[in-house]
Amino acid sequence: MRLRHRQIEAFRSVMMTGGITSAATAMHVTQPAVSRLIRDLEDTIGLSLFQRRGARLDPTPEATLLYREVERLYLGLDQIAQAAEDIRDHKNVVIRIGTVTSLVRPYLQRAIREVIGDRRDVPLVIDVENSRHIWDMVENAQYDIGFVYRRQRMDPRAQRLRQMTAVAAVPPGHALAGRAVCVPDDLAGERLLIPGRNSPVRLALDTALAQATAAPASLVESSMLNCCHFAADGMGIAIVDEISIRAAGVALVGIPFLPEIGVGYYAIRPPGAHRIAILDAIVRHVQGQLAAPAND
Repeated sequence: MRLRHRQIEAFRSVMMTGGITSAATAMHVTQPAVSRLIRDLEDTIGLSLFQRRGARLDPTPEATLLYREVERLYLGLDQIAQAAEDIRDHKNVVIRIGTVTSLVRPYLQRAIREVIGDRRDVPLVIDVENSRHIWDMVENAQYDIGFVYRRQRMDPRAQRLRQMTAVAAVPPGHALAGRAVCVPDDLAGERLLIPGRNSPVRLALDTALAQATAAPASLVESSMLNCCHFAADGMGIAIVDEISIRAAGVALVGIPFLPEIGVGYYAIRPPGAHRIAILDAIVRHVQGQLAAPAND
């Protein structure tokens, strides 16, 4: 027994509309075409489905039983279609985001608020980690997107959000605040606030410090955001970037550090990942904020 989808569609339309004419209109075909599909279906399954009483069709008990099964089929197809729509729009599917601390507030927070807003059908998981961990998690498809920083783009899948160079951050009124540039020898005898060893900029910073004639008095390792807060409290000189200073929201003066240390912020996606509209919009918002003037 081989049923055709068009036969089942005609049967369902007749059951739902109550007649050949209405079914033909719903299917955008002629009345004889619907009648032929119904006859072919009856011949195929060996059942009489309708009793013809003039212009009216009355379903037989067998037709009623068959209709229940057909509705289950169509309900399943509707569920599949809805699932496909949800997947396309990423509704009711958990979105996992990994981000470095400097981009959480206000950048990512604002982007999520603007893109998702009051929608309650978009579950989120937001992990704050170091760049190396985020790269590993994205590579293994554990995050749908990652926001990281590094010195340069090492992967063609990485979308650059903003590129800049490191600065020495000090409070207004600090002895270095009026300098045009800051070099490693300027840090002699100071407490230096620097990103941890997992930071992409740390290797370049260590190399620069090794060339100085005198070493800093001590080091404090933390996230760039924490370094900014410590510097604002007078705890030392932070080697960070302008994005981290803006994120910290504290009063600091950024002095260009020489030799230059590049700091780039990137959005990264899993290998072979399909584009998700919500994430594309979030990335655009974050990128727009990072490109905006510092006083915005």
